[in-house]
Amino acid sequence: MSHHFIRYDKVRYRYPDGTEALKGISFEIRHGERVALLGLNGSGKSTLLLLTDALLFPTEGEVNVGDIPVTEKTASSIHRSVGFVFQNPDDMLFMPTLYDDVAFGPRNMGLPQEEVRRRVEKSLREVGLEEVSSKASYQLSGGQRRSAAIACVTAMEPDIMILDEPSANLDARARRNLIDLLKSFSHTIVLATHDLEMARELCGRGIVLKEGEVIADDSIERLFSDSELLRGSGIGV
Repeated sequence: MSHHFIRYDKVRYRYPDGTEALKGISFEIRHGERVALLGLNGSGKSTLLLLTDALLFPTEGEVNVGDIPVTEKTASSIHRSVGFVFQNPDDMLFMPTLYDDVAFGPRNMGLPQEEVRRRVEKSLREVGLEEVSSKASYQLSGGQRRSAAIACVTAMEPDIMILDEPSANLDARARRNLIDLLKSFSHTIVLATHDLEMARELCGRGIVLKEGEVIADDSIERLFSDSELLRGSGIGV
C-alpha cells in the first residue's frame, strides 16, 4: 500500500436492530500518527475500529485505508494492512502454543516456513515472550496474554495497528510494560481507550466521540486542558 492513511468520509453505520452507531463522521488519520479515540461506552469507538479492519462495512459513506476502499471485495487486502488487537486477548489466542498463535496469521498469508519463523521469533522477542513460546495462552498472565495478542498482530507486519481498550484489566506493572511496548512501534496507531493517561503518553492527537458523532479533534494536550469539553463528553478530567 503506497500511503498508509485512513480516511472516513461521511460514514454512517446502523446495526441490524436499528441502532445508529455512527452518524456521518468524516476525518483523516495520516501516516505515522498515533491517535486516541475517546468517549463513553456506546459512543461509536469500537464500531469505528471494526469498520477500519473490514470486520464491518459502512451503511453509508466510505472508509479508505490508503488508496483502498473498505468493502467486502477488498477485505483480505485490508486485513493484511491493518492489524486489530481486540479488547479481549483470548479472542486471538486459541492454538496449542503461543508460538502457533503468533504463527497463525503469517501461515495463513502463505509465507514460506523460514519467513514465518523469522516473523514469529522477532515478534515474540519484541514483546519479551520468546522464553514462553511453547506454553499455551491459558498458562500466561493477563499482561502476557495482552502482549501475546500484540505479537500476533505485529507478526503480520501491518502498516496500521488498531487497539480496542488495550489497558483494560491490566495491573500497574503490566500496563506500564504495555505502554513502553507500544511506544517502541513505528506503526500508525489508533487506539480506543478510557485510559486518559495512556492516551496522553502514547498519542499526539485525540478524537472525542459522543453518540456516534465527532465532537472534538485536536492535540491531546489541548483536549485535556478543556475541562468543559471533557465533562460534556462524559470522559472526565
